[in-house]
Amino acid sequence: MRGKPLPPALRPGARVGVVALSGPVHEGALASGLALLRDEGFVTVEAPNLRSRDRYLAGDDAARAAGLEAVLDAGVDAVWAARGGYGLTRLLPRLPWDRLAGWGGWVIGFSDVTALHAGLATRAPVACLHAPMVQSLTRHRASTAATLALLRGEACQPLMGADRGQAVRPGRARGVAVGGNLAVLAALAGTPFEPDYEGAVLFVEDVGEPLYRLDRLLTQLRLSTRLDSVNAVVAGRLARCGRGEVAWRVRWRELLCEVAPPAVVVMEGLPFGHGAANMPIPLGAEVEVDSERGTVTLGGS
Repeated sequence: MRGKPLPPALRPGARVGVVALSGPVHEGALASGLALLRDEGFVTVEAPNLRSRDRYLAGDDAARAAGLEAVLDAGVDAVWAARGGYGLTRLLPRLPWDRLAGWGGWVIGFSDVTALHAGLATRAPVACLHAPMVQSLTRHRASTAATLALLRGEACQPLMGADRGQAVRPGRARGVAVGGNLAVLAALAGTPFEPDYEGAVLFVEDVGEPLYRLDRLLTQLRLSTRLDSVNAVVAGRLARCGRGEVAWRVRWRELLCEVAPPAVVVMEGLPFGHGAANMPIPLGAEVEVDSERGTVTLGGS
């Protein structure tokens, strides 16, 4: 599997489509994120359903899919998810995959947006960006600054750092960045929308899961044999997971080693995911993980 280039850099005046493909937005946080994008010189284009609510979704399936089509119709240079939650997997069969592949712009988000990133992994010619949602852009200054730097085509090396203690199985590995939310990746196993794991550096994160569910999710991926050929497994700082469970992180590290092939690099606790820090990861691009240097770098540099 070869790495993909990044989409064209966003310049001042670039049009950013803000979409709600999953859960309903939080108005105050959304307003802050939109204001930040405008202050950075971008023109925001809001999907028609951006502030819609249908129980736990930002509108019904048709409205959410139409919201994506609408911002593409408006000639945007990037599609940025307002928030995650749940709902994108429902849309996968009806999304305009050929149009997205031909468009070639940035697709930004994480959590439930993992479903969209995974589908694009085998369909689009350019990388996607696992990064903060619009409504979380004001939460962690360094994560937002690094995300904006990547979008503008500025040098951003390393992508993130790590301590030696975060190396569960030390080493150095290179491969195409794949992954995102663990629960979504497990749900996509065996579907036409899962990514290609061959030779990948797999990034996983999750939120609010007890240890037994993390075990079940990793076991599902292991039994699917999808991880037999990955070059590295890198886990983020799991947010609100294992609450009240004694030494749950020790077992979590053991589980990561169970799913990773023998001698494959395993790192844990890096600054991405649902925690305060969510450093950007260009999914589909080639990256290198080096536990000795304590870095994840773009392009294996």
